[in-house]
Amino acid sequence: MKAYLEQRASELSEETKKLNSYLSIIDEILAEKSFRKIEIPKSQINAVTHPPTEPKKFLKDITPLIVEGKKIGEIFVEGSNLTVIPGENMKFDVSSPPMRAFLVSKVLDPMKVKDQKELREGKISKGEQLTYEIDQEKGNLKVLVVHNFGDQKRLLELKNAIRWTFRRIYEKNIER
Repeated sequence: MKAYLEQRASELSEETKKLNSYLSIIDEILAEKSFRKIEIPKSQINAVTHPPTEPKKFLKDITPLIVEGKKIGEIFVEGSNLTVIPGENMKFDVSSPPMRAFLVSKVLDPMKVKDQKELREGKISKGEQLTYEIDQEKGNLKVLVVHNFGDQKRLLELKNAIRWTFRRIYEKNIER
């Protein structure tokens, strides 16, 4: 009986490894298909504006969010902070499914929880954990600020998630 159980546990362990491998491949394919690369026209790159909140500080990175040649927002990275500002005349409902169900619930909140756990375990110091603020006006996003986003991998994940979220909301607004 013991030999049978050990063999069966080994088989199930191998099957679990294979299934997890398949899941990671499917996740990569879904991420690749969900996130579209955005072509940035050269005229848009030269027309980038600085965020109104702190114009005197040097910004390390400015990423315009452009869909179909229209600037729908910008991502500013300075130090360990990321600021997202919608483009002029763009309305992004903070309670819309792409914003709440995806960006906040599936991306920002899990990162925040992970950092809080690492803080409790002593892996990071107080003040190094991710926090975020969503400033809104009449239900529309005014500014999203992510403090202490972490490493470059996490920054890329945030930029992709924000880009995808803004694109989906913009496309849904056009369909109406």
